[in-house]
Amino acid sequence: MPTTITDAAALDHTAAERVTAIIEDAVRARGAAMVSLTGGHTPQHLYELLADPRQPWRARIPWEHVHLFWGDERNVPPDHPDSNYGMAHDALVAKVPIPPEQVHRMRGELEAEEAARAYELDLADAFRAARRTDQTFDLMLLGLGDDAHIASIFPGSRVLHEHTRRVAAPWVPHLHAHRITLTPPALVDARRIVMLVEGPKK
Repeated sequence: MPTTITDAAALDHTAAERVTAIIEDAVRARGAAMVSLTGGHTPQHLYELLADPRQPWRARIPWEHVHLFWGDERNVPPDHPDSNYGMAHDALVAKVPIPPEQVHRMRGELEAEEAARAYELDLADAFRAARRTDQTFDLMLLGLGDDAHIASIFPGSRVLHEHTRRVAAPWVPHLHAHRITLTPPALVDARRIVMLVEGPKK
């Protein structure tokens, strides 16, 4: 059910509590939490809150049992200012005790189609290592762009019709760039989806 919150700080705190509870439940039920992150300003505030030692959520999350993935990435290196991984690394990953081998980034520095195919293999390996029989995420964090795109699936994209691959590398004409993105089958299969939508344009 959608939750409408009129205060930005309350949105961040509500999201932090919900995300933490989902991770705790996944670890109790399945031994690990497979979590897909998203980019953007709204989730950045959430990540900073989850990593803040003054807040309760950092200590509650069993980071040693968390695997982090990304829902989409720009076709840029990880240290580029537009990198979704780079943002999440600085806001969250570098500040919490998560094992490095459990951080599974999209390799945006590669050619886009190569990066997409490599990430499909990475997903298979990571879920197999976590003793999962399928590639169902426990938590899918998503945002919503002003143009209604989710992950890097834009209105009218061919990726909307993808039914077999779990990662694709569409060309986005109005951005004159490729993106690497999870596909609809990967998104909708998630056990829990938390969409962070903020602002009057959305």
